[in-house]
Amino acid sequence: MNKSVIFDIDGTLLYARGSGRQAFGTAFRAAYGVEYCNVDKICFVGATDSNVVRNMAIESGITNTPALEEHFFMVLARELDRALATQKPLVYAGVPEFLAALTQCSLALGIITGNIRSTAWSKLRHGGIDRFFCFGAYGDDHHERSEIARRAIRRAPSAAPVAVMIGDTPLDIQAAKTHNLIAVAVATGWVSAADLAEAGADLVLDDFSDTARCVAGVMNLLR
Repeated sequence: MNKSVIFDIDGTLLYARGSGRQAFGTAFRAAYGVEYCNVDKICFVGATDSNVVRNMAIESGITNTPALEEHFFMVLARELDRALATQKPLVYAGVPEFLAALTQCSLALGIITGNIRSTAWSKLRHGGIDRFFCFGAYGDDHHERSEIARRAIRRAPSAAPVAVMIGDTPLDIQAAKTHNLIAVAVATGWVSAADLAEAGADLVLDDFSDTARCVAGVMNLLR
């Protein structure tokens, strides 16, 4: 079946064990010259890195500039990669098996994430699942998730148009629906299965531990 499936990363495929939050604090101090005092309260659920750092600057009374933002992202990539080398991300149960099974069904797999490109691939690489993905769109492509999804769709292999988007938040479901994609939600992140169903997901999975059931659910939606 010549279709593509695009995945969110954090809360969907893996958990970075707090490394991202710590790296944000270090990078903000290095780039913007001040300590961000609310690092523990940053909400990353469904967010994009571009929006997060811009809000951090506003809250700190700093006028953001492209140069400051670029500096921030350079330090963020370095610090996060260093942290993940020490403490690997937690890849959720069944994720490698699920990705392998979808690939065996001739589905192309891509990424749609609020992470910038460098940190997205760092998380996937340290989690040992980067080999499954062949395209993606990222938080440094745009600050809005729906637009990131549009770019992921555009970057998919021409012979395998994107049909399914898999994420863990209502914002992922909204982005999928905006682009007429099948919305699959998984309750491995910070949103309950009930709330994901209420948000309009076409399929809600508790997790990916039952490979056969998860693959069957996706393939049934593609028929």
